[in-house]
Amino acid sequence: MNPIDHIYKQKIIKDILTATKESEVVINMTDQNLTAFVVQAIHKEKERSLFVFDDIKHLETCKNNLVYMDDDRINVFYESIAGNQDIKEFATQESEQYETGIKNISNNKEGVYIATLNSINDPAPKINKVKTIKIKTGDDIVRSDLLPKLEKWGYRNADWCVSRKMYAVRGGIVDIFPSLEKHPVRIEFDGNTVISIRKFDIGTQESIEQTQKIDIQQPMVIEKSVNDNKLYDILCNRVDKILYITHINQPKVLEKLPVFDIFSEDFSYTNKKTVDTHKNLVNISKKVRGVFVYGKTTLDHPNAIATEGSLKSNILSRDLDILLVGDGKQPQKRGPIEIGGVKQKKVYKLDDIHWGDVLVHQDYGLGIYRGLEIVGGKNSGEENIKIEYPGGSSVYVPINKFDRIHKYIGIGGAEPKLTQIGTGAWEKQKLTTKKSVEKVVDYLIQNYMNKQKPRGFEYSGDKELIKRVVDGFPYKETPDQSKAIDDVYKDLKTDKPMDRLIYGDVGFGKTEVAIRAAIMAISSGRVVFFLAPTTVLSDQHYINCVNRLSPAGVNVELLSRFKSKKQQRGILEKYEQGNVDLLVGTHRLLSTDVKTDRLGLLIIDEEHRFGVKHKEVIRKMKGRVDVLTLTATPIPRTLQQSLVGIRDTSKIETPPQNRQPIKTYIRRFDWVDIKNKIEYEIGRGGQVYFVHNKIESMPFIVDKISTMFPNIVVRGAHGQMASGPLEKTVLGFFNKKVDVLVCTTIIESGLDVVNANTIIVNDSQNFGLSQLYQIRGRVGRGNRQAFCYLYIPKKIKLLPDAYKRLKTLEYYTSLGSGYGVAIKDLEIRGAGNIFGHEQSGQMLRVGLDLYNKILSDVLSDRSGGLVLEQKKEVVINTNLRAFINKDYMPLAQDRLNYYQQISSAATEKEVDEIKKRLEDQFGPTEHETEDLFVIAKIRSLLDGAFIKKCFVDRSVVKITIGESIGVSVDDIIKKVGEVAQKNKLTHKFEKTRLGLCVVFEKEENVDWVMVVRDFAVLFSGVDVG
Repeated sequence: MNPIDHIYKQKIIKDILTATKESEVVINMTDQNLTAFVVQAIHKEKERSLFVFDDIKHLETCKNNLVYMDDDRINVFYESIAGNQDIKEFATQESEQYETGIKNISNNKEGVYIATLNSINDPAPKINKVKTIKIKTGDDIVRSDLLPKLEKWGYRNADWCVSRKMYAVRGGIVDIFPSLEKHPVRIEFDGNTVISIRKFDIGTQESIEQTQKIDIQQPMVIEKSVNDNKLYDILCNRVDKILYITHINQPKVLEKLPVFDIFSEDFSYTNKKTVDTHKNLVNISKKVRGVFVYGKTTLDHPNAIATEGSLKSNILSRDLDILLVGDGKQPQKRGPIEIGGVKQKKVYKLDDIHWGDVLVHQDYGLGIYRGLEIVGGKNSGEENIKIEYPGGSSVYVPINKFDRIHKYIGIGGAEPKLTQIGTGAWEKQKLTTKKSVEKVVDYLIQNYMNKQKPRGFEYSGDKELIKRVVDGFPYKETPDQSKAIDDVYKDLKTDKPMDRLIYGDVGFGKTEVAIRAAIMAISSGRVVFFLAPTTVLSDQHYINCVNRLSPAGVNVELLSRFKSKKQQRGILEKYEQGNVDLLVGTHRLLSTDVKTDRLGLLIIDEEHRFGVKHKEVIRKMKGRVDVLTLTATPIPRTLQQSLVGIRDTSKIETPPQNRQPIKTYIRRFDWVDIKNKIEYEIGRGGQVYFVHNKIESMPFIVDKISTMFPNIVVRGAHGQMASGPLEKTVLGFFNKKVDVLVCTTIIESGLDVVNANTIIVNDSQNFGLSQLYQIRGRVGRGNRQAFCYLYIPKKIKLLPDAYKRLKTLEYYTSLGSGYGVAIKDLEIRGAGNIFGHEQSGQMLRVGLDLYNKILSDVLSDRSGGLVLEQKKEVVINTNLRAFINKDYMPLAQDRLNYYQQISSAATEKEVDEIKKRLEDQFGPTEHETEDLFVIAKIRSLLDGAFIKKCFVDRSVVKITIGESIGVSVDDIIKKVGEVAQKNKLTHKFEKTRLGLCVVFEKEENVDWVMVVRDFAVLFSGVDVG
């Protein structure tokens, strides 16, 4: 039995339920913390019940404590919602809840409906009779009738459906995002017949769930009614009972209604381990029959029932014959929270090439993207990217040469100089860049050679200590996290030093991977350094390491400006005496007085945020020890490739279990609204970040919030504070002694407080997209729903770029979307110094991707075989019309996006995944597109050093093999003959300038991909399984 079942059986509840059949009633509560229990007991009747509260605070307290009810049965009507959307096209939390409540009551949905005396007297919104479009698989629907109806209902036509009340049409696909639904739906037509209905994820635009039918309800239009009707009139006609909830003082308007007083006593929470408190509770418990004990507390009472969950206070009510013994914690929903959706994948829509963007062609230089054009005859034409250069020259790049171009990414948003074709300037620039890169390569080769030298010992690890740390992890590892840990352990078990990069979204568990590496090194007798770029972040890591590793007997210390010089000297003495196992710190760890002779493992968080001088010290340190680097910043693909063989990488892209996306709202600045948001979070036992990036006016903000909430602790924090007060404030917030932290972007990296689930950002229009994403990532670290409120000044008009940034944050709340968001906002701050040499000028002139390709080529040439040459893609020529038809995919932007994906696919499996995604979003492919995928698969199978080129046609495939294949001509003839015989082909050989050409010809329908797969297995060793 739980408390709700017990309360439901009490006489006063039965009397209340009986009275509600005759009239409205008043329940007068002496303790607001008990109200939710009474509400949930009354709702056991499973009807539609309206509870009207005397004030908003009482309502919030009750709502936060409804832990025995599902959220979808709780409907809240806040005050003065009608017409309150003051920023066009941005949703508001209150209006969504209001519309959901109206929709549910209009559909006679069972549940609890909560309002205040003020909100039920608001003018009733104008509600048209709800109309519904019902669609199910097999229906015949005329789309020319469906789409205008959606337009009439206020739906906007868009290229992609990423927000509610939007629809998108692509061939036989119609995407619709119904108002208030969790996911949009994708309806696939064959003519006018519905052949499939699927829910899809707005972040990936991929289907996640098949369904047989969908009801699209007309959105509610919230307008002030022309008559005198009030919200009460709408609710009164549809609910089964109406109850007014008051607290001690009863408003005069309710005087004539029957009143039921429920008296209770609240014993403020104290530590129940003390004998006096325990005796007191035992004596009290004898006065009632129902005794429910929360948490791990035990109580000497024969009827005491251990109860799941938490309760902040101790409450006795003789009217309800109950004693609730709390554990001092705020109530939370029971059990795990189920999250809709699928494993998060890369968001492909964020880094598209747009008209007018600067592109880099490896052979021609920097030009302007001017769209896609068909080049060639009627039967052999294919789409090309058009790049325009100064002087009116243009270059057309076919699909099979897309690897020769990339979007220009420079340094800090600087404008590049376009290339003048025909002057030789581009070739000269590439040569200059190559010479500059050679300065870097010597260091890289030396570093690589050092890493190939045995470290002199192997990490054996203490299995018992490691198990203790593993068992102490309170969560279940995600698949990616487990793989990253395995990768690290494999590295440490070899005789060569580790150099591994772990990258993943904020809050996805990179730090735990580092902790597992640390305990392996420490239990093997080595010291570990954990290096972070900021004082706050290093303090965060220190706290985490102490919490996770101290139980295993690990000695952890912190070196940063949070420690006085005297404390730092004491820590270093302790370290030199061998009494410190793990040293966490900022660049202070890089000082000359910190000896590294016993250092085994160096963990670096966000290395790119260190200055040039400190990076140089880090590089020297890396040469002698194992290195594990953590980052949430995406690595450009070519940069990652350029470091193949020098640095290993592990990516964590699966979110932790039960983690929920952060609800994000954009608002006009309003202190009343902000007060409500803070009050809600504090009311459910949480903490609040208030990001205010102006240090001079921060005291005013702190004072303002303190005045609003005199009973909570509000503190300010910024990077210019003295180390002592800053540390005290940060630790106070971490230890729940500070309720609201007013701060600058000092929290951007680090400061993970699971209990903080509301973040308010002032002047959000002034922040960059990736910065806002990082800031938002400070909340939502547990399984509780988190909120991010982005405020903009009342009277300013949002500039287009600011609007795009804020809209992107509103849309892309899906877990793991940080990679896409960060790529969209990418500025390579200081990337030119990534290798410790001033390369930024060269990078600015040729772009990041080409710079890294040149670096990779030089690295292969000068390493003497130490670093393998990058695998070169084979050139595929064809007479097939392999492209994506305009009628099938009208937007050039979408076609280009898919061409990019297809051209970069490295395996058959990747090609199949892209095709599946394309058919999901646009419907069955046409024969030209099928040919495009055939060529992509052939290219992926033949990629390698031995294949020089390939020609594909309907009836023939020609593959030219390089001379240095290492296989005798007799073996080639024999193996090619086996492939031809197996696939019933004729074949012959031709001698060409590039090498031996194998020609396969077919007389009947043969799958060229299967033929090439057999060929690839024989000659290039490609793993096609």
